[in-house]
Amino acid sequence: MRKIVLTGASGGLGLVIAENLLSEGYFVHLIGNKNTSKLELLHSKFPSNSKVYSIDFSQAIDFSELVNEIGQIDALVHALGVSSAGMSWKITPEEWQRVMHLNLTVPFLLTQAFTPQLRATKFGRIIFFSSVVAQKGFIGTAAYAASKSALIGLTRTLSVELINSGITVNCIAPGYMDKGMIEEVTDEYLKDILKLIPSNSLGDSVNIAHTVSYLLSEKASYITGQVINVNGGMN
Repeated sequence: MRKIVLTGASGGLGLVIAENLLSEGYFVHLIGNKNTSKLELLHSKFPSNSKVYSIDFSQAIDFSELVNEIGQIDALVHALGVSSAGMSWKITPEEWQRVMHLNLTVPFLLTQAFTPQLRATKFGRIIFFSSVVAQKGFIGTAAYAASKSALIGLTRTLSVELINSGITVNCIAPGYMDKGMIEEVTDEYLKDILKLIPSNSLGDSVNIAHTVSYLLSEKASYITGQVINVNGGMN
């Protein structure tokens, strides 16, 4: 049974990914912060192949201790992410650091901590989450877009560093999906968003879950360093 670490598991998109992975027979280490009661409910449905962790990554974390607690794994799926809105010249240093820390630094440090064991087993899958916002210009998204753009560069660098160890590194860039951060926007803003999407609809989050499953599989062993856009045709 392949063992997966999933961060952001208690978020809207994370829960969809988590349930799909569990239903496919993976053992999933479910890491969340808010709404972990939803993870406990999921654990009750899959008690033999899941474990729940409540971790606030905004606080100081001993990543080596976390690795020791979790043990041997086969893959990391970084669904943790925070949104941020504000014109670039109004963003405070504190807000900039918060977004960079949670969206970029935490995924990097967690990956770094698990890399030695993945290299030792000569197998691994690492999946980061970027965003359509990282590839287009949207007013008021400077901190968020910068953090998600950096993950693309990290993906491409790690992919060439780790491929000879049997580890693939890819990045999924969702568009506007029906779960997750979209739930925080106003109805008026949602109408404006839909105008930008060729399909004129929000994406079904199951599409993201299926993309994760494919990248984790043996069938994707020759796919690495890629940004997989799941966005309804947004260019």
